[in-house]
Parts: sequence; structure tokens; C-alpha cells
Amino acid sequence: MCHNSKVNHRVGRSVKERGSVYILVLGASVIVAAIGVSSLMLARVQRRSVTNTADRVQARELARSGIDYMLWRIETETSNTWRTSLKNGNYQNITMGMGTFSVTGVDPDDGNLTDDTSDPVVLTSVGIWGNAMYAFEVTIDSEGTIESGTWKRVVY
Repeated sequence: MCHNSKVNHRVGRSVKERGSVYILVLGASVIVAAIGVSSLMLARVQRRSVTNTADRVQARELARSGIDYMLWRIETETSNTWRTSLKNGNYQNITMGMGTFSVTGVDPDDGNLTDDTSDPVVLTSVGIWGNAMYAFEVTIDSEGTIESGTWKRVVY
């Protein structure tokens, strides 16, 4: 009988050891899984951040293109006919690639572009790409030249 009690005692101890090893392996697996899921979430956030940054850059360039486009139109039209043909309001809404730009112009003095060709004009160009929007504003003089120090970013 004595021999049997020693065997049973060793078997019981072995079962407890196996159970604790199982718990340790299970705990380590949970930790590894949590690290893996966290890494995937971090990669997803970084990817979204890079995409948003790229969209903002594209939107900014579209907004600049809108200003350049209007300056070209003003330069190519003679005798300030652009004032009568465009009037106050939305001048252009142009799609480029996956984005768009729209340009508006307003006479800041009296709101009427056609009454005085010497009045300045405030051009606002908005570029949209993906979920990003960027806007620039400049003031041009009667000859269609950008007034010094008037380039600025517009925040909506």
C-alpha cells in the first residue's frame, strides 16, 4: 500500500503542473494576440494619416491651380472684359483627376465688379480632393496682378 500512495501522490502533482503550464501558455497566447491586434490597429491609423496628408496636399495644389487659372483668364482677356463676363460670384468649377477646384471673385469695395475697372478683386479658390479641402485667397489689382502680401490660406 505504501508503494501505491507514492504513485498516486506523484500523479496528482504531475496533473497540477500540467494545469499550470496550460494556464501559462494560454496567458502568453492572449498577450501575443493582444500585441498583434494592437499592431494592426496602429498600422491602420498610420495608413489613414498618410492618406489624409496626401489628400490635403492634393487639395492645396488644386486651390493654387484655381488661382493660376483665373490669373491666366484675366491675362488672356482684353480690356477687362473678364469683369463683365464673369461678374461677382462663382467663376469656375473644374474637375481635375479625382478632385475639383472652384473659384469665386468679389469686389471688396462695393460688391460690383463691372462699375469700376480700377477696383480690386478678391479671388478665393477652393480645392477638394478626397475628404480634404483647402482654400486660398488673393487680392488682384485692376491689371490682374496679385497685390503684394495678399496670398493667404482661408479656413472654413
